[in-house]
Amino acid sequence: MIALGAALLCPGPAYAEDYPSWAEVEAAKADVSTREAEANRLTAYISDLEVEAGRLGDAAVAAAARAADAEARRVAQAQRTAALETAATNAENAATESSAQFGRAASLLARTGGADSVLRIVAAAVPGTGGAGPDRVLADLARASRVADLFGGLAERAATQRAAAAATRDQARIAASERGRLAQEAADASAAAQAAHEAAEAALAAQRATLDTLYAQLASLRDRSVDLERRFQIGEQARREAEAREAAASEAEAAGGGGLSTAPPPPGVVVDPAGAKAYARSAIGRYGWGGDQFRCLDLLWTRESSWRADAYNRSSGAYGIPQSLPGSKMAAAGADWRTNAATQIEWGLSYISGRYGSPCGAWAHSEAYNWY
Repeated sequence: MIALGAALLCPGPAYAEDYPSWAEVEAAKADVSTREAEANRLTAYISDLEVEAGRLGDAAVAAAARAADAEARRVAQAQRTAALETAATNAENAATESSAQFGRAASLLARTGGADSVLRIVAAAVPGTGGAGPDRVLADLARASRVADLFGGLAERAATQRAAAAATRDQARIAASERGRLAQEAADASAAAQAAHEAAEAALAAQRATLDTLYAQLASLRDRSVDLERRFQIGEQARREAEAREAAASEAEAAGGGGLSTAPPPPGVVVDPAGAKAYARSAIGRYGWGGDQFRCLDLLWTRESSWRADAYNRSSGAYGIPQSLPGSKMAAAGADWRTNAATQIEWGLSYISGRYGSPCGAWAHSEAYNWY
């Protein structure tokens, strides 16, 4: 997990007319001091846009996690309700069968004389009546006692099973009511997650072109590529937040951490671990890293997120394949950080390069401290 960094201090939201034109950028390049001032202004605008889009993106991630939790509760309650209903039906069937056995036993006793049979057995033992003698009487009495015990046992079992069936049926009714409540809660959470997703996507669509242009202008001012400019911004971000990141990581470790979501992904996210690995393998060459470094990267991000673009740590709020905390820090690599595995990977590689020099350096730190 990458620990939480200090919040960026940004100016208020800028309006479209405030953004510099390409003509202004070209003019600023002619003078070193003007160039730096213009670069600082562009950097502030970029930060402002990324923070706002990031806020909406973080909200969408958290809403999706709440929806997943609500759905998990609904499924668990539905399973519990079904189990109780099955148990109640089985108990009712068992009580019906016991009642039937009791009825058959009562009918048999009625046909054979019932309790009068004991008197006939005793009378048969009276001298001069031609009875069967003491031994036969005792055997008959024992047999009659067993029949009586069986009869009483059937009655008691039938009564117990009827009571158990009634109690279980009551539990099933209560569980069904709770199932309905949780189903509504899950539906509401799902709708909220969808709304948060749409708000984040709308912000992304509105800002993508502006951010791309601002990054291109900033890259032009500094005579480097847009990709390099983004990587530079991520490196600066890592440098500024190092102390706060380490402090927050220590707090997270003390709190226990853990708890990656395994629920269905939030709206808009394509989860493809194999595809993400393939992209990362192709991207590390730009940093001069080879197969040995990819093995370290694979170990690192398998531990962190299992290469899932929707991985969300419930205890810390870390998000994505590199487990950025908060996820919106990845906006420096692209406004679509919430749903695009490639953007997450680009941010993660730049972060690792700036902070640890290589994936194996990051893996060694993770092995030693259980975070990177």
